[in-house]
Amino acid sequence: MNTSLLISLFFATLASEDLTCITGGILFSQNRGSFWEIYLVISLGIFLGDLGLYGLGILSRNGLLRFNKIQKLIQRWETTDTIQKIKYHSNFAIFLSRFFPGTRLPIYLLSGFLKIPFLSFFFISFIAVSIWTLIVVYLSSILHEKILNTFQSLNPILSVSISILSFYLLIRGLSWLGSKEKRNQFWIGIQKIPRLEFWPSFIFYLPLVPYLIYLSIRFRGIRYITTVNPAIIASGIAGESKSEILRLLPEEQIAKWILINPEEIHLDKKIKDFILKKKVKFPFVLKPDKGERGFAVQKVHSIDEVLRIVKRNNFEWILQEFIPGSEIGLFYIRNPKDSLGRIFSITKKTFPKITGDGFSTVKTLIQSHPRFKFQSNTHFRNNQNRLSEIVKANESISIGEIGNHVLGCLFTDGSDLITKELSLKINKIMAKTEGIYFGRFDIRFTSDIDLKIGKKFKIIELNGATSESTNLYDPNFKIWESYRILFRQWKELYEIGHENYLEGAPLFPYLRLIEIIKNHLTYKKSFSKAEKSMDSFS
Repeated sequence: MNTSLLISLFFATLASEDLTCITGGILFSQNRGSFWEIYLVISLGIFLGDLGLYGLGILSRNGLLRFNKIQKLIQRWETTDTIQKIKYHSNFAIFLSRFFPGTRLPIYLLSGFLKIPFLSFFFISFIAVSIWTLIVVYLSSILHEKILNTFQSLNPILSVSISILSFYLLIRGLSWLGSKEKRNQFWIGIQKIPRLEFWPSFIFYLPLVPYLIYLSIRFRGIRYITTVNPAIIASGIAGESKSEILRLLPEEQIAKWILINPEEIHLDKKIKDFILKKKVKFPFVLKPDKGERGFAVQKVHSIDEVLRIVKRNNFEWILQEFIPGSEIGLFYIRNPKDSLGRIFSITKKTFPKITGDGFSTVKTLIQSHPRFKFQSNTHFRNNQNRLSEIVKANESISIGEIGNHVLGCLFTDGSDLITKELSLKINKIMAKTEGIYFGRFDIRFTSDIDLKIGKKFKIIELNGATSESTNLYDPNFKIWESYRILFRQWKELYEIGHENYLEGAPLFPYLRLIEIIKNHLTYKKSFSKAEKSMDSFS
């Protein structure tokens, strides 16, 4: 190969290493030189350029350290976590930057400035250059025609954007490598992918959208979902009041409760009177009158605790007796054409417990648990006052007593609990309740045997049109089985709503429906404030 051409390639690496490698590959494809001659000359040029950047970094440091003020700033800067992580992972950074366009200049200058050991830089840079140059030159020689066409049409702005993005991704990658917690979070996120129960709700419901469009076309309208429960405002799509729904049910079948407002005078006296009149005692469950997905639901143990939480959050609350024992979600459906309804599904709720080993803390046990690690932040928040406690060997302790999946409860299918006796009891309850055809009861009970014969259980609440048949979150179900339950549920909802409409139930006005949803979204914005205030008391 022409010596002048080799010299040109050598010096061209100082201007653009990537373009020189590509050029070398194209020259070889055109039989204008030996592959190994081109490879070695380009590799040498790139490697010496890397050493030059390292040296320039050292010179920059030495020059700046002559100024006392700047010297103090540099010394302080070098003690920050970010710089310590970069130093600790400098070998990774030097090697990886060779494969991320736009990151080499700052990384190599920084290596010299931070006085990364020269021998480490020398050998890592040499290995990275050898690999990178070989790959790019060889691929360029094979794909030379496509590369030429691409470069002719490449936008300069796009090239700069790619460099900036590459540098950002490299820094983020180093940050991830340097943080054990972030690595664990990333791995947990990967493990969640096949587990439908931990999917974000907006992802989970995406496949439902086309089916809802189909149902709306089939039934010639979407507002039939607002007529499925005429007794509840908009059938319970959004913004429904739990207290108003509870008033529709037979009082003797409901866990005792009271509605409280933070603006009420003598609120403490009202709570005391409730306790005396209903013959109940602490602990109670405190929850917003308008809430969803376990928001702000908390077990409380004193009037002072109730008052602190309620008065910091300007919305109405339900204070309800805590029923010890087990909990289920019972999904009830009745077509208006039928005299009796049926139990669509039952979901068993298993409250989270951890078992000690005699040396691990509550926090460690949660983090290492095969299930609880997926909701570790929730469990940390609910147990923040005892995270550092060591649990005795073989001792089991509860870390949650609220029957909500968001709060760490395990949902499994409870079809074995459905009996004729229980179905008859639910139908008797609903015979005293007009205008409700579709929804999920949250029920507390002490014995499976009693529940199956329809005895000794209490209703905690009833959720309307947008409630879920929560057995679909059973981790033992295949994904298609869960979606089959979800689709069946929505098909039944449209059928019942359409039938109610034919029997005279009015469709909810569009403008009023939009207003309710808008108000509900505004109301939800206050949720975060409530959660923060509650966290401070847990």
